[in-house]
Amino acid sequence: MRFQVPQFIETETKIVGPFTFKQFLFLAVGAVIIFILQYVITSFTFLIIVALPIAALSIALAFYRIDGIPLPQYLLMALSYATGAKRYQFTKENKQNYLQK
Repeated sequence: MRFQVPQFIETETKIVGPFTFKQFLFLAVGAVIIFILQYVITSFTFLIIVALPIAALSIALAFYRIDGIPLPQYLLMALSYATGAKRYQFTKENKQNYLQK
């Protein structure tokens, strides 16, 4: 009996147009925040000053990769490293390995 092996298991499926669901979600949340700020902030200049970093952050979260790792996953790994315990445990190796080198 033959089984079909799934192809392209590393790529996420495109749900909304050319975007994956995560990308669409990050872009949509950024757009909704800017849309709400449009009605809260009366000054257009201040709106642009506040909206540009929000738009840049949502675009970076959706598309930017560091060493092939998506930015949200990279930020979670950095947070877990910063808050986690850092303990180095020394293990003594065989001295003959050092003498032979």
